[in-house]
Amino acid sequence: MALTVIFLTFLLLICELQMQGSSAVTDVFVKTGDDLILNLTEAEIPSNSRIWTWRFKDDVLVEFLNGSQPTVVNSRSGNVEVLKKSYSVKLKYLQKSHSGIYTAKVISPKEQTLTQCNVTVLDPVSPVDLSFTCASSSSSSSFYNLTATCRTDDSSISITMRCDNQTCNQEGGERRSVTKSGSSLHIYQLKESVICIHSNQVSRNESKEKIEGYCPQHGESRKYYGLFALIPLVPLLLIVYIRYPGWKKAGNNDNFDNTTYACPERKDQTESSKKTAEDEGCSPTTTYSTVGPSLSKGATNIRGNDQPESLYSLIKDV
Repeated sequence: MALTVIFLTFLLLICELQMQGSSAVTDVFVKTGDDLILNLTEAEIPSNSRIWTWRFKDDVLVEFLNGSQPTVVNSRSGNVEVLKKSYSVKLKYLQKSHSGIYTAKVISPKEQTLTQCNVTVLDPVSPVDLSFTCASSSSSSSFYNLTATCRTDDSSISITMRCDNQTCNQEGGERRSVTKSGSSLHIYQLKESVICIHSNQVSRNESKEKIEGYCPQHGESRKYYGLFALIPLVPLLLIVYIRYPGWKKAGNNDNFDNTTYACPERKDQTESSKKTAEDEGCSPTTTYSTVGPSLSKGATNIRGNDQPESLYSLIKDV
């Protein structure tokens, strides 16, 4: 007997649920200014229904009578339109004030909820501004920290990367946050770029920037520190070069004149006698002497015909 009562009670509950229909609420998001169609098919309407309606909160928007044309009860400033040959309605140019629960409900013969939509009207998200900040870990290290910050109108989110020249690795993984307006911010590193996404259920804005160029190449710049230190010495070197143009020749003063002079050629004795005074004036260290047979009275004709051989001896001072 007890089991029979329990079984009958269970059947009554099932019948009651079937008559009431589904009470599940479907979430729908709409961008400000867009249209929305609330669908209701004939299969969802019980065959014995005589009156059913579309409602917004407690207000009746459209009323349907079995066998008659639908009637727009509350046009809500002209933004409600009944689609032809259907039980669906179109909400036009929605604003935030139109957010709320829209319900299709049978009124007669028995009140029953057919479907419900929780409509949320949202503004599109604002653009994002992605910026970078560099900070060296130490003056002697090639490593530095690169901080990427993504900003919106009312919120911001950041990540930090450890970099060596242009190779960066994100520390702590990607980050997400919810803004004051309820939108989502998401920032992360992807290979050689940083991506920031600002989104909600109806719109999305993304900013993608390459890491290269936002921080100096610390490791390579240090290679030239020594060269930069020599720059102040350049004017001093120019002054020395201009004022002492002969500094390059210092150290070349030990060169000697290695000129080789030719020995006197064999010449006529008469010419030699005439040139003796001139030669002595030109070369005081050179002495010429003539050696030959003694001249006699009988040798006059011979001298007139044949010239005696002359021997020149060069005596040099050592």
